Amino acid sequence: METFYFTLGVLTVLFILSVIGIVRVWNKVSNIEDSKEDLEDYIGDTADDLSNELEKLHQHFDEEIDRLERNFSQESEELGKLIDSRADKVENKLGLKIQKLEGAVGSFIVKHNK
Repeated sequence: METFYFTLGVLTVLFILSVIGIVRVWNKVSNIEDSKEDLEDYIGDTADDLSNELEKLHQHFDEEIDRLERNFSQESEELGKLIDSRADKVENKLGLKIQKLEGAVGSFIVKHNK
């Protein structure tokens, strides 16, 4: 009978240790699952934040491109006006010099033909 009680005691101890081990493993698995969910939430939030920041950056680039295009268009228009103005001035000055030259050549011809 002593052997039976001894075996029963050993089995009881093994059963208790097994239950304790199972509870510990269960708690660790539960903690790992919680950590997994927390990491998934963190990764999802980070991905959303990154997506929002990329969208803001894209919008900022679009606004800057539009602003630069407007500035370039305005500067091109002003440069065109300036070039036209300078060309008109040169044309007027050349026209006056040609008229003076024609007058001088005409008077020279008139003097020498007499």
